[in-house]
Amino acid sequence: MAALAALVLVVGCAKDKGAPTVPELRETDEVATLQVPSKPVMLDLRTYDGSNQAVHPDYAAPVAPWGRRYFYLALTPYPMGTSTHENPSLYASLDGVKWKAAPHAPMPLAQPTEGHLSDPDVVHAPVRNELFLYYRQAGQTDRIFLTRSTDGARWTLPRPLFDGPRNAVISPAVVRRRTGDWLMWSINAGTGCKDSTTSVELRRSSDGADWSDPEPVALPNPAGQFAWHIDVAWIPSRAEYWALFPVKAPGTCVTTAVFLATSPDGVTWRTLPSPVMTAGAIPEFADVVYRSTFAYDAHRDVVTLWYSGASRRDGIYTWRTAAQTRARAELFASAARALTTKLPRARRSVRTSFNPP
Repeated sequence: MAALAALVLVVGCAKDKGAPTVPELRETDEVATLQVPSKPVMLDLRTYDGSNQAVHPDYAAPVAPWGRRYFYLALTPYPMGTSTHENPSLYASLDGVKWKAAPHAPMPLAQPTEGHLSDPDVVHAPVRNELFLYYRQAGQTDRIFLTRSTDGARWTLPRPLFDGPRNAVISPAVVRRRTGDWLMWSINAGTGCKDSTTSVELRRSSDGADWSDPEPVALPNPAGQFAWHIDVAWIPSRAEYWALFPVKAPGTCVTTAVFLATSPDGVTWRTLPSPVMTAGAIPEFADVVYRSTFAYDAHRDVVTLWYSGASRRDGIYTWRTAAQTRARAELFASAARALTTKLPRARRSVRTSFNPP
């Protein structure tokens, strides 16, 4: 547990003068090692807006030549469902549980030029020795931006990559499989979250910046529901892609279960029939379980998962993020079981007022 001793509170960057400061993770020589327990544990995330409510985690672990200094999570604040605070923010950790602002990084990393921001996704590009962080600006269109960093602290001016119709490029999930082979999955929600269907689309790139037009992806929808936000990783030791995604019923916006899928090529997927997390499984996710992210350790044969979700009380949502580690064999065996019960249904009061990030 020596790594934990290196977590020291220092003053971080704030959004505005007088805004709450965010504790930083101080520079350290300790080697980062995931130490996430098997039972879900809530993350204590201090956000730049002071709400400490965060959503849409995305995980990255830079490798050589960065070394194993930190793990990174990109998230956005979402206090009581307020999208104007939903700006990408970067956190660092030595153990996967205790997260603080990435050392010397701006907090938040970006702010909108119109509409609001959402859906960060962070990727390590080892040849360039850079972190690539993508995010969506929801305005008149869905516009995907990219900002890059060689050290996690200094970031380039965000660059717009491409536009899509509003609600057509939700939750970009980017994978760099190898040099010259980048993939981006996203959700096309049609008219929005209350549309009767959604679809998954795939773009390709040789450099992570210039992207192809989208192509359709065959991702089976479990229990008659549709994928909403998605995360994807290439698993070299198993020669397949894994995807993790929450689902929603047609005509609603509420997601109450997260499912797992696998694919040999990123186009044709096999969705396992039972969810890996459901609303109500823990009190903090009583009403919603949302976009989640994961890491696979082939040496230990375990999967670490970071979930986001919400509970509602007196008409107010509280958004939280949790983590747990599960043995790969146990996780996949559980998800492969036939679904014998109906998925949790949103409470009526939630269905009528819910506005997802």
